[in-house]
Amino acid sequence: MSLIVEQLIYSSFSQLGFKYIASVNVPLGIQQFFYQHIVSQLWDTYNPPDRKFKGVYIYQIDSHNTLFGWLINDGKDEFGRGDIPYFHCYYLQKLLDSKQLFKILACLEAGPLKRISRDEAKISLDPVILADNYQANAFELGIKLSKDIRLFSHRQLREEKPLQWFISSKETKERQKPTDNNYDNSKNTLPREPNYQVEIAKILQELAEKPLAIEGIMLVSPQGQPLTDSIGMEHNSALILAGTMLYLANNTKEELSWSDLEQIAIRSPQGHLILTPCSDQAFLLVKTGKTITGLLEVEIQKTRSKLQKILAISNPTPQTPLLNPAANPFLDSVVEEFEIVLETEDSVISNQ
Repeated sequence: MSLIVEQLIYSSFSQLGFKYIASVNVPLGIQQFFYQHIVSQLWDTYNPPDRKFKGVYIYQIDSHNTLFGWLINDGKDEFGRGDIPYFHCYYLQKLLDSKQLFKILACLEAGPLKRISRDEAKISLDPVILADNYQANAFELGIKLSKDIRLFSHRQLREEKPLQWFISSKETKERQKPTDNNYDNSKNTLPREPNYQVEIAKILQELAEKPLAIEGIMLVSPQGQPLTDSIGMEHNSALILAGTMLYLANNTKEELSWSDLEQIAIRSPQGHLILTPCSDQAFLLVKTGKTITGLLEVEIQKTRSKLQKILAISNPTPQTPLLNPAANPFLDSVVEEFEIVLETEDSVISNQ
């Protein structure tokens, strides 16, 4: 069965300079994703690979959107600039299954059907059909994939984990050859997946370093489980505060029949405690001392936007067992005390 894919290319083109071009059917969001998460991540302008460099990649945005393709160091451009990257990418907008993955891996080994010249005056990218005889007609930019990479890819698909890896020809050449039955597969060069936890931690640390009297930050799940290490707060204290805020959020939504809450905030002359949803599965908890509310809100929203981009393509998992009122008497007492405060304030207002 044939597959139809769209094309994207990034390089330095004659009279155009560096830019990416795409088939007319590739959505703008996919084009931007291609540049931000593939081109920008795989090519270091200040430290480019050698002239013979060649690599292949696959990036599954979600189950219905998959990018895969090739990267080479294409030498110099018309302006004499060296180490010009050439990214050739195929885009599959279809639910990915094992048969399609098998065809994609074969395609990565063969190369793109046609190499686009950077000197062409007018470049038009048409859809490509991945037919059964594709390999015989492909341009030789592909890389021979090992059995490990194939097994890894199919396992990720079976377990419904996103396929996101890159491997170069240098890595495949340096792979150890099996010599006997004691061959250790763990020494193989496996595909590299983006380390989203590191990226998330970096974003949180950037917020923590802002001059806003920030005393604690943590990313938590809707059940109050930690998705990251706490910054500035003792771990259990952070979980208790997160659990209390989530309890308040859930009860407020239930009592008022609201579908979503943009933010839960507790403010006092001594500081702020703010819980902000970044996705359906992640909440940003921020605790501060006395600070300027407006500036704090701006920085929290900036951080939220950065986290949303990563959380949209990653699935951070809780680090420790759930800490909840049923399992933690201390948290239970905090929630009860918090309820009493709310009821007391409410009754005072009603009596007035």
